[in-house]
Amino acid sequence: MENEPLRWAPPEEVVNLAKEVGMTTAEIVRTISGCLPYKEALNVAREYSPLLGITVSEFMELRRNE
Repeated sequence: MENEPLRWAPPEEVVNLAKEVGMTTAEIVRTISGCLPYKEALNVAREYSPLLGITVSEFMELRRNE
């Protein structure tokens, strides 16, 4: 794992690229937070929800696969 390069992009760029390819807000939320534990997902929600135009609670609700 230490030989693999870390990949990182600014949240603004992630959201812009996702929207350019036609992803919905729910798809973006699930992609960036789907495999994270709740506490980490909450931190991601605080960072990404303003960029997506939703609240943190809406982000957390969209994260669930229902």
